[in-house]
Amino acid sequence: MANLLLRSVLVLSLLFGLLFAIGMVVLTAIHAPLGWSIVFALGILLLQYLLGPWILQLIYKIQWREPESVSPALAAFIDRVCEERKIPHPRFGVIQDGNPNAFTFGHYPGDARLVVTTGLLERLDGEESQAVVAHELGHIKHWDFVVMTVAAAVPLILYVLYRFSISRGRNREGAYLAIVGVVSYIAYIVSQFIALLLSRVREYYADQFAAEVTGNPNALASALVKVAYGLATAPRDKKDKKADIRLNAVRAFGIFDPKAAQGLALAGAANGTITLDSMQNAMKWDLWNPWAFFFELSSTHPLAAKRIRALGQHSEAIGQTPRLALDEKPPESYWDEFAVDLAVKYLPTVVFIASGLAVLAAVATEQSVLGVAGVGLLITCFTWWLQRRIMYRHEFDEARTVNSLIAEVKVSPVRPIACQLEGEIIGRGVPGLFYSEDLVLQDNSGYITVDYRQPLGILEFLFGWLKADKLVGRRGKALGWYRRAMRPYFEMRWLVMEDGEKITSYTYPLAQFFVYAGMLVGAVLIALQFVR
Repeated sequence: MANLLLRSVLVLSLLFGLLFAIGMVVLTAIHAPLGWSIVFALGILLLQYLLGPWILQLIYKIQWREPESVSPALAAFIDRVCEERKIPHPRFGVIQDGNPNAFTFGHYPGDARLVVTTGLLERLDGEESQAVVAHELGHIKHWDFVVMTVAAAVPLILYVLYRFSISRGRNREGAYLAIVGVVSYIAYIVSQFIALLLSRVREYYADQFAAEVTGNPNALASALVKVAYGLATAPRDKKDKKADIRLNAVRAFGIFDPKAAQGLALAGAANGTITLDSMQNAMKWDLWNPWAFFFELSSTHPLAAKRIRALGQHSEAIGQTPRLALDEKPPESYWDEFAVDLAVKYLPTVVFIASGLAVLAAVATEQSVLGVAGVGLLITCFTWWLQRRIMYRHEFDEARTVNSLIAEVKVSPVRPIACQLEGEIIGRGVPGLFYSEDLVLQDNSGYITVDYRQPLGILEFLFGWLKADKLVGRRGKALGWYRRAMRPYFEMRWLVMEDGEKITSYTYPLAQFFVYAGMLVGAVLIALQFVR
């Protein structure tokens, strides 16, 4: 549910992380006492807690509305749950976006804001929409704003202890403080994973709350499938949407409006029907592919399939039949592919480190550095070239659909499917974020994020700010690589619009240039070794 909030937290983390980093450098430079550093770190955390909601409202295009003007049924549901569970009524906002999503933020329950996208009502049925909102009300009820802020303080303090120990270890009591620093750093890393685990537990807790107040765990399970895997039904045609304006004000926010706020990387069944087979196929990657477990460790949210399985257990506990049976066994083991993927992903890094150590050893033993550096650079660039041959196959002749790609199990960030997708651009990657550069493409079977990348971040920012919105509502063909992480996405190489306009990502050719340039430099260094 909280992909929007997750992206928001990333933005805030960059902002306050920069402030924290500069502050720590200054405090270290002036040899400030440990107490000052801890107070400063906690002060930054408190500042983020206090200013966070205001910043979110500033960077997102949220329209604050009365719930009754958006959906009387949803408003009545919110009133009932708030009254029964003693929850203060949150401020209600809408982001103009065609994708089903909702999130909540604030300082404490009495100051909470609950935001939904227009797609929540357009693409989910009434019970599913209520279940999603109930999940967000669960976060408010459980004081998750405060809980996660307190949890974030632990890694922060451990990091301060690590920095303090390292800086003071150079001056006095070096050995003892160095040990303290190493232990603090390890504890800092572990505490980060524990904080993420706590976040995932809170998500399960909010799911349980939604299941209890709706009395229908299957509704949230169905909504999770549609939101997480992109099997949400597409909105009706434009003629129907015009009629909806007279019935419900929220229908004015159509996804085909070029000025609509941007959509998440989801997929939707355009024929309006979603089968149990398509749902279960979408979840196989989460349940079978080892990469899913790998990604979940560093995620604030559990894998959607695991949440759906837990909701199925809630259904059984109250005498209902789970809508989705997640008991199918994998036809084979996928750990061999995972091992190969890891080797491909990290081999250039390992070779680069080994080459650096070899150069240091050559310096220490007064051997020829040029030859060792040249061989190391040549081998490193060769492994980089080999990695890119596997990760970026330029075979885009195969035309695929979103739905067929979602069902693929043998796919990962390293092992993509090179293909082409044809459809309509319906939004950007982050609803309401004016500089979001990623696009959302919808075909006859679904819709998915088209990941727009350029060598420089400023180019991505300018594209998101000045160009992306103008592509909404236009048809085109994306050529690139389908990959899976926590969510499916399509990395774009080219985007060819129906009118002939061509948008190119230059990240691949620039990286290839550095690969071959590195090989050339390595060969030159080796040659210089022999001509000296």
